[in-house]
Amino acid sequence: MSKRFHTFKKPIKPKDLKSTKKRNTQIKENNKNSLDNQKLSECLEENLEALKVMFKDCFDVKFREFILGKNKSRCLLVYIKEIVDTNNINKNILHSLMLHSEDDNVALDEESIMNTIKNKFITIGGIREITLLTEAVQDILDGKCVFLISDSKIALSLSTQNRQHRPIGEPITESVVKGPLEGFTEAINVNISQIRRRLKTPNLKMEKLEIGKLGRTQVVISYIKGVADTSIINEVRERLGRIDVDLINDSGEIEQLIEDNTFSPFPQIINTERPDIVSASLSEGKIAILVDGSPFVLILPALFVHFLSSSEDYYTRFYFGTFIRILRYIAFAIALFLPSIYVAMTTYHQEMIPIPLLTTLIAVRAAVPFPAVIEALLMEFTFEVLREAGIRLPKPIGQAVSIVGALILGDVAVSVGIVSNAMVIIVAFTGITSFVIPKYNQSISIRLLRFPLMILAGTFGLFGIIIGFLFLLLHLASLRSFGVPYLSPFAPSSLSDWKDTFIRFPTWFMTKRPGFMNKKNLKRMKKHLRPNTNN
Repeated sequence: MSKRFHTFKKPIKPKDLKSTKKRNTQIKENNKNSLDNQKLSECLEENLEALKVMFKDCFDVKFREFILGKNKSRCLLVYIKEIVDTNNINKNILHSLMLHSEDDNVALDEESIMNTIKNKFITIGGIREITLLTEAVQDILDGKCVFLISDSKIALSLSTQNRQHRPIGEPITESVVKGPLEGFTEAINVNISQIRRRLKTPNLKMEKLEIGKLGRTQVVISYIKGVADTSIINEVRERLGRIDVDLINDSGEIEQLIEDNTFSPFPQIINTERPDIVSASLSEGKIAILVDGSPFVLILPALFVHFLSSSEDYYTRFYFGTFIRILRYIAFAIALFLPSIYVAMTTYHQEMIPIPLLTTLIAVRAAVPFPAVIEALLMEFTFEVLREAGIRLPKPIGQAVSIVGALILGDVAVSVGIVSNAMVIIVAFTGITSFVIPKYNQSISIRLLRFPLMILAGTFGLFGIIIGFLFLLLHLASLRSFGVPYLSPFAPSSLSDWKDTFIRFPTWFMTKRPGFMNKKNLKRMKKHLRPNTNN
């Protein structure tokens, strides 16, 4: 028998297996690092081959080769046709290069050919030199055009993006009667320009970073230097820097990744599509986060009082703004507690209801087969279904479904005896008051909290409502928004900041910025701006 049939491999020990896995992992990391740090070659063919491998099966990536100058230097333009401005490329790159490079007075030395092209031939403002292959790939994906030439390790990245976006229109979710009627769009450069037009100061800073391994979404941190708190700015940078995801499609995903208490039903960051709200918030010391592809800008820190105020409050006279704000606080309490109070009083505390009203309630509820709490939960659930159906359906159909559905279902439910007339009135009025709240994410929290409060009312009566209210109050007192107490300026109390809470003082009276946002640079306007009525 030959020797090869008696040769056995030495069994692999666990220790050797671990070392092998470790070595393989290290080799993979080294290959990855070498790819990330791979420099462009002087040979144009190598660069072309590397880019074609990276963009294999990408029909939209164009490789435009041409000859430049009398020394016949080979050149290459790489770009994605669908996201670049082809007219800009043809006019300011190809036409300019081919026209001026043939001039006898222009010398294209091999050592300075890239500088000559950069400074004399290409008539595009945004130009930067790149030396790494990954930089070229990233810029091509960003909508830029990469220019390469033979015998040069340097390439030029040219800003030729063609960003398509919808025109600036009226905000959909934050409509006002009096005030600016322009809102943000999905294009981050347009949103930045709208903020810059309102805050014309070099202290307005815009810090850009990219989030997402696949999407590389542009995110901009905006604040006013000297007004915003430095510790809050650093905290925002740190939280955004921790995000490691594949893709960011909307600012709402950023909000969920950086908020203080994820499990709280109350929002801790403001979402707005109004540039005037962002500019006013920045002037108060807040920080804004803009996300490319999203028309909603995040504003932080956000407190409880901010979700019950509107930009229109500052564009009307102060007594009308105060009346509207008080109305919102009352509507907030009604939307949260009215169904629960009705359930508690009709189930456990009939002695608190006046006799004439009690007689009427007994008569209308005589044919209803369900307890008040089941009736309330059923009606609230039906109302929420109708509201969602009206939102998701096309606009003309959605309005018809909401109105006709509410009328028909309500009338049929009462006539059959499933619910009472009083419950229909309670649920309808509760739904109307929830629409008074100007911030959509705060109204959603009320819609959610209404159900556990009704269950507590049906189980323990008014005592259950008090327990639920105390629990919510303790929860609100414990919340923080980037270190700022959520119930400021009520808890901790700051009487000087109450002038812009549920009562809005005249504009000339609010000479200082909110003290709970920043202890420095509190002066907002000059004192004694009150109109002189003696003249």
